[in-house]
Amino acid sequence: MGRLIDPEKRARAKQRQAERKHRILEVSRSIFSRLPFVEVTLDSIGQAADVDRGVASMYFGSKEELFLRLLHDELAEWYTALEEEILRSEGGLTGPEIAGILAGSLTGRPELTRLLSVEAVVLEQNLDAIEAFRFLKWRRDRMAAVGKIFDRSVAGLEEGEGIRLLHRVQLLTAALRPASDPRGAALYEVGDPEFEVFAIDFESELKHIVTAILKAGVKGNE
Repeated sequence: MGRLIDPEKRARAKQRQAERKHRILEVSRSIFSRLPFVEVTLDSIGQAADVDRGVASMYFGSKEELFLRLLHDELAEWYTALEEEILRSEGGLTGPEIAGILAGSLTGRPELTRLLSVEAVVLEQNLDAIEAFRFLKWRRDRMAAVGKIFDRSVAGLEEGEGIRLLHRVQLLTAALRPASDPRGAALYEVGDPEFEVFAIDFESELKHIVTAILKAGVKGNE
């Protein structure tokens, strides 16, 4: 008869694994926010997280898979925060008010806005199709739930327009984030009066555009 596994040792091993995985996620959140995606590797993340070489790949099959997990977690927190804030408003929000809530909530989440800005590229890379499908299905369902709250709470929104608005806000974030915080070669324009037209403030620009969308009609047919 084989020797029984010590339950305490097994529990400690699981705890260590959970701690390592959490550390990898926390470190990668910072790394993906600071560095171009092409420069990030699982090994460099593992080194920054102070885990043995190859440990990061034990938990995540690729840096794209790790990225998707981070994006999932960041979006989940944001969707929940939006739900709570809008429900506290007790309905009747105007276009400028909901635009301010959306812009302010994203400005306070720089990691999420950075992840959104490179999402389209990552989803085209080394990512399992089933994992991508599961993520997109989860995202659609969560956005639909938040969208229904928008429909009930924002003046002038028709049924089904809340999810469309939420989708557009994320697309706008993907474009505005790198424009408001350029990296690498794009930095040449910063502080140069000749390129002042390209300088934007993320929060005010997003609020302005969302307000305009709501005024024109989310579906663009009004």
